[in-house]
Amino acid sequence: MDLILMRHPPPDVASSVCYGRTDLPVDAARFDTCVAAMRAGLAAQLDGRTPTAIHSSPLLRARRAADALATSFGVPVTEDARLAEMDFGAWEMRPWDTLDRRDLDAWARDIHGFSPPGGESARDVVLRMHAWARALRAAANDVHVAVAHAGPIRLHTATALRMPTTACLSWALDFGALCHLHVADDGHARLIRWNA
Repeated sequence: MDLILMRHPPPDVASSVCYGRTDLPVDAARFDTCVAAMRAGLAAQLDGRTPTAIHSSPLLRARRAADALATSFGVPVTEDARLAEMDFGAWEMRPWDTLDRRDLDAWARDIHGFSPPGGESARDVVLRMHAWARALRAAANDVHVAVAHAGPIRLHTATALRMPTTACLSWALDFGALCHLHVADDGHARLIRWNA
């Protein structure tokens, strides 16, 4: 199975704000250009194949792009809450520089297990992404495309490649960029492209 994970277009929010599960609108000024680049990048990865489906996070910034891609390739969109961005709980929509330094330090010490107050840990995201991907592995020749978020894409890729969760934190993943994994029948993954 080929799994192509695409990061959504830019949302309409300041870069200094902590956002995750908040359902933000897309940045209208950059949406069309980003989706056109996503379409071209996806077509290059597909190399003439047609995806089985376009999967999407339910968050608007992903779903709008998934709908546009699905229309282009003539396939359905399957929305799945497991593809949503990490829930930052009480940190959502607060400027990063206003968050309690002790909480940020605790997160840095335990990236995998720490949960922001009322939010999710990286472990939670890994488990839900793993469950989602495992459910797709029915047919070896299928190509599944998902429009999701940087956190879940990074975490799933690290896990699929059997790397530590923290290994993925510094990996650049641009808005609209994709990660292409080939997943064997036994679940072992090979990275084909990153941030393409």
